[in-house]
Amino acid sequence: MSSFAMQIQASQPQTSSRNRDRPALRSARLAFAFFATLVIALPNIGCGDSNAANTSDSTANPLEAPKTRLRVRVEPVRLARLAAGDRVTGTVRAFHRATITAETQGRVLARVVEPGASIEAGGKIVELESSRFELALRRSQASLSAARTVLRHAEREFARGERLLAQKAISSQQHDDLRYAVDRARDEITLSEVARDTARRNLEDTRIAAPFDGTVDSIAVNVGDFVSVGTPVATLVDLSRVRIFGGVTAREAARLAPGTKARVSFADLGGTILEATLESVGRVAASKDGTYGIELWMDDAEGRMRDGLVAQIELPDPDEQPRLLARRAALLRRAGNAEVFIVEGEGEAAVARSRRLRTGRSQGQWVEILEGLEEGDRVIWDGQFALANGTAVLIDGEDERPPETRAPAPEPMPTHAAPHAPLAAKE
Repeated sequence: MSSFAMQIQASQPQTSSRNRDRPALRSARLAFAFFATLVIALPNIGCGDSNAANTSDSTANPLEAPKTRLRVRVEPVRLARLAAGDRVTGTVRAFHRATITAETQGRVLARVVEPGASIEAGGKIVELESSRFELALRRSQASLSAARTVLRHAEREFARGERLLAQKAISSQQHDDLRYAVDRARDEITLSEVARDTARRNLEDTRIAAPFDGTVDSIAVNVGDFVSVGTPVATLVDLSRVRIFGGVTAREAARLAPGTKARVSFADLGGTILEATLESVGRVAASKDGTYGIELWMDDAEGRMRDGLVAQIELPDPDEQPRLLARRAALLRRAGNAEVFIVEGEGEAAVARSRRLRTGRSQGQWVEILEGLEEGDRVIWDGQFALANGTAVLIDGEDERPPETRAPAPEPMPTHAAPHAPLAAKE
């Protein structure tokens, strides 16, 4: 056997002995780790009661922060009148509106006012060329003067014929002709007076004037334009008072009466709310939508109204009684039912409780409560979405801690330092 083989045989017993020693070494290591852990844990075991006591003392400390509560905002349920739910959309119209047209023909000589100008009744808006109408007036006046001269001559001739007839110097036929001449002269005067008045009116019509107090909305002609009878010249509106037109159902029309006061709001004027008076309620339904027309009048001393503004009309109900009202924002819809959270208890004991409701009409931010709440219940209307039944809550505006748990104010510092206590002698 070679020397290499003999070396292998010699090494085999040693490897086997080393493998047998490994389990014992591992067990010794585990035992050492166990005892070391036990030694480290023994001091803490003795202090367990002390730590528990410290924890208990810390919990009982009155200056410790209380349990976290959710901050909410509340509004008590109140007993009040809910405005009628009948809201009607209306349209504002000028109390007077006129498209002024030319009543005679002529060329525009001047635009006396411009759009937007205020004008009184009778004030001149546009002036037409008038020289031809002045000539016509003078001609008619001359004709009238000639007719009066003819009448005076006819009357003298008739008076002379009366004397001649009494003397039988003329026949009855000649006398009658003289009387007819007088009548004809009087008729000529009447015709001349009509012609004069017509010429005077035509001359006046060259001065196109405002028929009422108002504001010039537009001017449709320019200087130099030729206008005929009926040509639109200007638009004039009176908005010192306005008419508001709307439509109501037959049920609403039955309970409305002229003289009723109504609230009117205008979204285009920032939600401005004004009061108007109901003037009339229609009795014939409109063919377009079946509603009955209503007309309200409203004064506008501040000049905010414009023709065509959209208005929301709130029609009051004279039979309306006070009802329980809650904020509409507080409503929650769960499983098809309306619910709210109310606050029960005071201070740290305040908790949220859910209530199922039956609601009625709503108006603006308020809703009518038919069942489920009582007057004075504090309804949570802000922060309710994060609540559950029994959640501790803090009402907005209240301190988070009651007075008895608040930290006392610090004592003032003494003016002079106290003398130091003597140190204990060392033993």
